[in-house]
Amino acid sequence: MSKRFIFTILTLLVIGVAAAVAIFLAKGYTFNPKEGRVVGTGIITVTSVPDAASVYIDGHLTTATDATISSLVPKEYTVKVIKEGFIPWEKTVKVNEGLVTDLKVTLFPAIPTIYPLTFNSVKNPVLSPDGGKLVFIVPSGKKPGVWVWTFIDNRPIAFARGGQPHQIAANGSINYNEAALRWSPDSKQVLASIGDNNYLLQDEQLNTEPRDITPTLTNTNKTWEDELKQRDWAKLLTIQDVAKRQEASSAAIVRWSPDETKLLFRKDQLSAKEKDPKAILGGFKVFDLETESKYDIPDARTQTWLPDSRHIVLVEDGKISIVEFDGTNQAVIYAGNFEDNFAFAWPDSSRLVVISSFPTPTASEPNLYGINLK
Repeated sequence: MSKRFIFTILTLLVIGVAAAVAIFLAKGYTFNPKEGRVVGTGIITVTSVPDAASVYIDGHLTTATDATISSLVPKEYTVKVIKEGFIPWEKTVKVNEGLVTDLKVTLFPAIPTIYPLTFNSVKNPVLSPDGGKLVFIVPSGKKPGVWVWTFIDNRPIAFARGGQPHQIAANGSINYNEAALRWSPDSKQVLASIGDNNYLLQDEQLNTEPRDITPTLTNTNKTWEDELKQRDWAKLLTIQDVAKRQEASSAAIVRWSPDETKLLFRKDQLSAKEKDPKAILGGFKVFDLETESKYDIPDARTQTWLPDSRHIVLVEDGKISIVEFDGTNQAVIYAGNFEDNFAFAWPDSSRLVVISSFPTPTASEPNLYGINLK
């Protein structure tokens, strides 16, 4: 047997082995020195808003977003995403063989920007059920009464070209300054209750002769409650697991995420002590319909969804936090003066709105202020 023939055979063997190794690597296999064998690997994809953030895997700078990190041995990894000027994000994730772990990261500003949205004093703001309108009372100024802000293209109408918030009821023979406001389930009407009198206001016009529905208030409330129950039941039917559906349907408090893929709920009714507006409420959980997973949510005075359906806004004593729907990465967004446990988010999740005032001669009255989230 000639040397040339042997060399050819060895060359073919080397090429074959190299090709096999390349194929195994391409399929996500790697050699695990701890186990002394070839094992399958997994992948982590990381996207962030904003992008171009540094990604650390187990403390090692690995890449920048948006990125795909492949050939990872199946195990738990600590992933940290950092960008200057933003609150760091960190989570322990499990990588499984042959699967992709998709991480969608939202980074919030480390230093909040707060700015006024109104200037004539504001009371009792209430967000509509569809999240697209805000009704509030202007108690003083040139046009006191009830006003509505409508959101257009994910912006309040006042920020759209030529748009302004509009008045739907003016103080006069009826003084709305102490009115309790409530939206109808379809977000088209506002109920203003003043003492024993109850007025139904249309949200798109100035109600010069508001309709007093006090004689039919009980029926109106029942109709609205029935409509809300029907909507909630239709959503509950989307839960395939019967046991989980029963658990959700028996919950005392249920708040669906805007995209209706998750629900924030609490099993028990509020106690007498918890009905105090300053009380801290616990026992809230999130059920993810897509993964059928359940998560505990931190205690707070109020827990409401951010419109992106991936985060929950927590209002506590003197501060506002945002936490991911799985209860991780709680970040304090704002700490300072704000009133009435009131905080709601723009429809595009770009900012929060609070009621606040400042101890100066020109800013002592409560007004709406925006807090940037991007």
